[in-house]
Amino acid sequence: MVQKAQVLQISRNIRLYSMIRKGWTVSGVIGLKGWLVTVLLGLWMEPVGGIDIQLVPQYPAVGQSVTLSVTGITGTIQTFSWFNGQTIDAENQILIYFLSSDSSKTIGTQYFFRARGLPNGSLLMTDLLVTDRGYYTVSVQTAQLHQASVNLTVYEKVSKPVITASTSQPKENDPVTLTCDTVNAESIQWGRRGAGLPSDVQQSSDNRSITFPQINRTDTGGYYCEAGNPISKDSSDTYTVTVNYGPEDLSVALLLECSAESVPLPTYRWMHNKTDLNISQSILRIENVTAFTLGEYTCAVENSVTGSTHAISVNVVGRECFCVTESLHVTGAVIAGIASGAVLGVVLIISASVFLYKRFRSPVREEQTGSSVDRQNPSADYYNVALAGKVNKVKEDSSYMELQFKSPDTYCALRR
Repeated sequence: MVQKAQVLQISRNIRLYSMIRKGWTVSGVIGLKGWLVTVLLGLWMEPVGGIDIQLVPQYPAVGQSVTLSVTGITGTIQTFSWFNGQTIDAENQILIYFLSSDSSKTIGTQYFFRARGLPNGSLLMTDLLVTDRGYYTVSVQTAQLHQASVNLTVYEKVSKPVITASTSQPKENDPVTLTCDTVNAESIQWGRRGAGLPSDVQQSSDNRSITFPQINRTDTGGYYCEAGNPISKDSSDTYTVTVNYGPEDLSVALLLECSAESVPLPTYRWMHNKTDLNISQSILRIENVTAFTLGEYTCAVENSVTGSTHAISVNVVGRECFCVTESLHVTGAVIAGIASGAVLGVVLIISASVFLYKRFRSPVREEQTGSSVDRQNPSADYYNVALAGKVNKVKEDSSYMELQFKSPDTYCALRR
């Protein structure tokens, strides 16, 4: 009975202290309850510092237990109380313990069954919930009344981050933003596989997103983000950024094929503007048609047994234009022009091959049969191409033709 009376007295003292904190006057309190003598001579007094609360473990997680361990207590503990909040108001009280052989406990309005007081004044909380987060305050009565508070954070594991982009088809020089979507993360780090982040990348204040002000083709690569908190971390899958650009640096390749009927197979020799190219194959590929690659191309064939040599020439004439556009967007007209040019190039190659074949086929047959046919068309656009040391072996005039791109828009280089 004595212990219960003391516990009741301590509870009253706490309520009285709460009322004084809320603005009640001392005389009002005395007139209301008549507790002046109890206040002055009892256990209640203004709380002092000197104690501290530590979380064990320091970073408690959902489902775990945590001890709000009280340290720095001097003297013998008579009673201690725990409160949910930063004040020791009666309505915030979780429990109050009177330390004796049977350690009597009184529960408060904020009591929950997962909370238990320990003999050293600490509070054990089991099966933590997210809703357990917040401030907790202890009041310890020794020769003096001590008070301390602690902020409890209950952590959850971070979810696997997912990267999203402001556009799935980034175009060069456009702004692009990557965002790392995750929950329960306190920190986020960004990286690029095999390289560092571009120097002009801008990161948001919480690091959840990075922005390329004007994305460049060199920014192409695999990006990832890593999210973490004190109890866990996880990394996103690699997000591949492919920067779209062009077309630019347009080039045209031209294929010339020389063929002849001959037994045994003839040997081939190519010349450009009468300069030997040291190419002994029947096909000549001009990788990039420029001003330096235009001109006369001559194919000479020789039968090593009959000693007969024939030659045919083709004149490649090109015209280059520069199409200036206001932006780098490819219009339908440009695409159509490129497609038309490609088709025309194929037609030219086929036509040249057929023409060469037809022009050269008949003379070879005549040579083999011993017959000859005189050319009767003086207006034809052909002329002889003399080969050094072989002039006396040429049996008929070399053929000549001209490949000219009729439309100036057939091939067009796009420039900024």
